[in-house]
Amino acid sequence: MARRTNSQASPQAGPRRRNPAPAADLRQGIPVSKTNLTRQERALLPDPDWVTEDDADAIISMRRRRRPGRTYTLNEVMHRLGYDVAR
Repeated sequence: MARRTNSQASPQAGPRRRNPAPAADLRQGIPVSKTNLTRQERALLPDPDWVTEDDADAIISMRRRRRPGRTYTLNEVMHRLGYDVAR
């Protein structure tokens, strides 16, 4: 029987992580005390002590919507970049 080399490793073996983070840390996120959230943003959190990645994504998108400035349609952006937009 031939001996397997590293290049012939079992296809079931996936990549190994060097320092995997505990699953509990990934679920909790970061403490609210280390953020710059407003009172209104903190009120939206399901857990008032922790901010998860999903919570942060929602808060950042809300902040971007409130940002002043003109919004552009996709057709305007494509025209500005030099693409012909079929209408």
